[in-house]
Amino acid sequence: MIMDNLSPEERNVILQMRSAQAAAPAAPPDAEPAPGQRRWGEFPPPNPPTVTRLIAAPDWVQKQLDTMSAVGQAHYSAGIARPKRDPIQAAIAAQPAYEAKMRDAAVLKRRETNLRKTNMNEWALNSETLGANRLVEGVMARRPKIERAVASLHSKLSGHLQRIDALPAVTDADRERRMVENLRGLRALKGTI
Repeated sequence: MIMDNLSPEERNVILQMRSAQAAAPAAPPDAEPAPGQRRWGEFPPPNPPTVTRLIAAPDWVQKQLDTMSAVGQAHYSAGIARPKRDPIQAAIAAQPAYEAKMRDAAVLKRRETNLRKTNMNEWALNSETLGANRLVEGVMARRPKIERAVASLHSKLSGHLQRIDALPAVTDADRERRMVENLRGLRALKGTI
């Protein structure tokens, strides 16, 4: 029996049975074991190993998903608690390499190729099943970041609106100038948060 083909529950039952067999009382040396006994000095027969150079794709996927569901969150949290280096400083230091990769035609082509591998139905399904549940949770977890961004934008927008409100709005030319100045001011604010 190949253990990889079993569900986690089936695997646990078999391992418990083997553990019980190994813990069973032994028959006296050189005696034939009675039911419920094991031969003196012997373990129960193991799951026969099979040499497998490359496991089948469905088994590989299931193994990855089982591992992720079993220890993924714990490993992720442990990695966050003990980074090898400051991730923000590392990202800043990697900026030139990032910019070079973004100009690399092969990278841009790879992006297009990978986008062509999916479709609208897959996008919609993932968006509905993954995105919707994570959106609110993700936004709520970033409240301090949102507070900083809004505070920065609010003070800049307040100054911008004071300048626009101070412009005259009597004639069509005045209103047109206000509109253009508003557009220029908002463009200048873009990306300053």
